[in-house]
Amino acid sequence: MPDQKPPKKQLNPYARLTGVGIQMGVTIGLGAYGGIKLDELWGIEPTLTIILSLTGVFASLYLVYREVKDINDD
Repeated sequence: MPDQKPPKKQLNPYARLTGVGIQMGVTIGLGAYGGIKLDELWGIEPTLTIILSLTGVFASLYLVYREVKDINDD
């Protein structure tokens, strides 16, 4: 009889979403930090900070959407 692995136990959906807030904060924070540094480097004050901050917001919302979709598919 071949070795059969027991099925992996799935995490509780609430447990899977605990890190989403931190992930969103890091994504938005990195976008804002990168925008600030690029604005300082190129001397175009709030432009890239706003653009990269909003890009971070939309990227983090997409990551949340994908995580919730994966939970619903399970």
